[in-house]
Amino acid sequence: MGVHVTTSEEPTAHARLVDLHSHVLPGVDDGARDVDEALRMLRVAEEDGIATIAATPHADSVTPQQILDGVAELNRLAADAGLRIRVVPGSEVRIAADLPARAADGRLVTLADTPYLLLELSLWGDWPPFLLEAIYSCQVVGLWPILAHAERYPAVQRDPGRVLPLVERGVLVQVNADSLFGRNGRKAQWAAEELIRSRAAHLIASDAHRSDSRPPRVRAALERAAAVAGEEYATWMAQAAVDVLRGAPVTPPQPEPPRRRRRFRWLFR
Repeated sequence: MGVHVTTSEEPTAHARLVDLHSHVLPGVDDGARDVDEALRMLRVAEEDGIATIAATPHADSVTPQQILDGVAELNRLAADAGLRIRVVPGSEVRIAADLPARAADGRLVTLADTPYLLLELSLWGDWPPFLLEAIYSCQVVGLWPILAHAERYPAVQRDPGRVLPLVERGVLVQVNADSLFGRNGRKAQWAAEELIRSRAAHLIASDAHRSDSRPPRVRAALERAAAVAGEEYATWMAQAAVDVLRGAPVTPPQPEPPRRRRRFRWLFR
């Protein structure tokens, strides 16, 4: 079983992948600690078949100019090290009450200078009541939101259908590659598989932080997605990631209603 991807640069190429979410930019957040580690991460990604990787540091940890300068320098160092992988800029922006103002001022770093913006929620907080309003505020100013690592949010782990109102409003949903193998816990694994099975998740990315733990690999996760939802859909997901970095509109298929997680009550006598 193989996942096939076509890119605009290589019309008949197979399995040239992109990774939309990584913390490969060195020394700016909780990702790569230094240049050597960043280069090791890029080498791992290239060996996995990733042709382009987005550096998406947490926006609260770094300025837009630091991201742009850091990406340019990392590309130079990667080329000097004999790597062919391309790094493009991005950021991971926390969805908070001040997001509308931040989106309106035009200083958020989008993925590869496209309209796509990677957004995240708190992994420990509740599903925010202002979420749809914040999403709409981004769309009004021409941004196309992507919800990062949806399967890791407790509300989605309880009910993956929580993402459907976002999908209906044009939000793309991303899941982490390692969640499909249980590395973020069984609840996250179940939620990731259910989101993919129901076609309520559209993108797989690594959210890489290190070269050894949480590495920048996506190929095995796409193969797992093929086992869960079929090879055709896994191939569509891989191509959707390519289209995002091209700035092309992505039209997801109609999702099925995801199942809620069953709760078991244990009785002790």
